[in-house]
Amino acid sequence: MEWFYHVQPPLSPETLALRCKLPNLPRQCASVHNIAKISADNLSASIECVWGVFDISLTPIRNGFRYALTSCPNALQWTATTCNGETFIHCSINQETADPDFSASIREFIESFRMGLGH
Repeated sequence: MEWFYHVQPPLSPETLALRCKLPNLPRQCASVHNIAKISADNLSASIECVWGVFDISLTPIRNGFRYALTSCPNALQWTATTCNGETFIHCSINQETADPDFSASIREFIESFRMGLGH
């Protein structure tokens, strides 16, 4: 399944880079309760979120960043990118369909992230 969100107002690449850091996640996303074991390069950690505790990675990609819950059985990942004056969040899991409650919790998670990113 996939979800797409616009971030308003759009962010510059520099602002996006400043906000998309693993240590910022608990302040940025109400669905993330804690972050621990942050690696020296700030590209991996352990997070406690609405679904439990997972390993997370952050990967710089063209025009943005990809977050991945690497120990999640649903392979949840989301990207935040900015290009041509628009900022998007794209989220996906490894299922074509999902339980409605789980799907709603993903929408809430990404909406919380979107709101924090656009603050």
